[in-house]
Amino acid sequence: MPRVPAQERRADLVQAAIQVATREGLAATTTRRIAQELGISVGIVHYCFRSKEELLHEVIRVISDAQVVAARSAITPGGDLAGSVRNAFLGFWQLVESTPEEQLLTYELTSWALRNAETEPLAREQRASQLAGIEAILAAISAATEVEWKVPAEQLARMTLAITDGVTLGWLVDRDTASAVQALETFADQLLALAIS
Repeated sequence: MPRVPAQERRADLVQAAIQVATREGLAATTTRRIAQELGISVGIVHYCFRSKEELLHEVIRVISDAQVVAARSAITPGGDLAGSVRNAFLGFWQLVESTPEEQLLTYELTSWALRNAETEPLAREQRASQLAGIEAILAAISAATEVEWKVPAEQLARMTLAITDGVTLGWLVDRDTASAVQALETFADQLLALAIS
């Protein structure tokens, strides 16, 4: 069997963890089960990641990064502010709709992490990563449209995360896409009111 570079193996393990967790649940996502998913030994998992917690931390980062990339890639440089804000939310939402099981996994990971003192930092890191990603999106919108925000980016990021988290969780329960998109569009209008051209 050819040797797989460590970075590639780590990426494969993260994807395998996501597949197992979304298909079988977080409780079933053991290092042994992840190894089985790839047809490798458990030793390889532990060679690439010191613990299951470290692997799950990377799972959180990968899912959060995908959300940021989806939103940022929908922003058109030189576009108008309203279009840029709405496109960012639309890009995010298209990812949510196309990966509902991964979105559900983020909530499971947060709940799981908060129940144990050893893993609690994962929940804080997940939130910090999400907030940093939203701040990056706000900065990208600002740069693309040459506007500034009336309130600090950190505050806007917290507001945005509260809305997107709530809308996503609500949609995972009722799958009412029209209501979810309407809520995001309403918040986008509120965000536009906080811009200075």
